[in-house]
Amino acid sequence: MMILGALLLAAAVSLVAFNLLEDRIAGEKAERVLVKLKEKLPEGGSDKPSDSSGQAGESAPVKEGEAPREPEALEIDGEFYMGIISIPRLGIELPVTRDYSEENMKLAPSRWKGTLEMGDLIICGHNYESFFKGLDSLTSGDELIFTDLKGTEHRFSVSYTELVDGYDTEDMMSGSENWDLTLFTCTWSGRSRITVRAVRNE
Repeated sequence: MMILGALLLAAAVSLVAFNLLEDRIAGEKAERVLVKLKEKLPEGGSDKPSDSSGQAGESAPVKEGEAPREPEALEIDGEFYMGIISIPRLGIELPVTRDYSEENMKLAPSRWKGTLEMGDLIICGHNYESFFKGLDSLTSGDELIFTDLKGTEHRFSVSYTELVDGYDTEDMMSGSENWDLTLFTCTWSGRSRITVRAVRNE
């Protein structure tokens, strides 16, 4: 029993060490991409959203029956990024990949569903110290900023937070008439998602 206990303890310590290493590596990768992404963005940007033609102005509406357009993206080190998410209260500024995958999640937070244009953008990120670990500390009124590839800052205010079951995709996507941006990350158990809903500032 003592040997078994020692083995289990060693496995637990190894797992913690691995997670910390993975967290640090992910943070370093994201920081390098962030620097490169910022170098490619126009300085100052525009005070208006970009339309589908890439020119500053009001977003062109999606016609009835038309599928939402894929967000524009820039390729950096073989992956496509659609912008930068900033959470001032947490001191977080991170690139966002356009396409969700397990591999991309190790690089940066990723667009899970939706678009900025349609007001239903959902961004997921690992519960890393350098990513979305502090989401559960956000409260109503905290600011979120999404900077698009034109350098335009889209500002949002946290409306509310909730726990969503890890397998309940419908619940995660529901209620978009009440929010414009969602960020989420896993709880430590992985069974639920800490979910932050935010509304666009006028």
